[in-house]
Amino acid sequence: MVYPESAPFTDWMGVTLLSGEVGKVRLQLVQRGDLNNRRGVVHGGVLATLLDSAMARSARSLADGMELGGTVDLHVQFMKPAKGTLIATGTVESSSRTLAFCRGEVRDVHHVLVAAATATMRLRRTV
Repeated sequence: MVYPESAPFTDWMGVTLLSGEVGKVRLQLVQRGDLNNRRGVVHGGVLATLLDSAMARSARSLADGMELGGTVDLHVQFMKPAKGTLIATGTVESSSRTLAFCRGEVRDVHHVLVAAATATMRLRRTV
């Protein structure tokens, strides 16, 4: 089965790819009202999804034909309220044949760290 490059949910959120290289991806999300919590800042679930997506895409970039088998573990820390345009970076810190250990962060346009995460991603080759 061939999967699309991005998930329909992150497409709906408005996540766009800024840059990508082997083991590292940068994504952007622009705040809009339907992504907010009751206090008018970006919902924590949106930030967790953004981080998960950045780390998953970085893991998929390790080799041609690499596909994500799924997120095995995700740990998110929320540091500051998130507003405006947000930049997420996902980086593979280490990998084996079947697992990638990743770090992610979300910063606002002032480079303030608003959330950070670690994840373990299951990998599989499609070719």
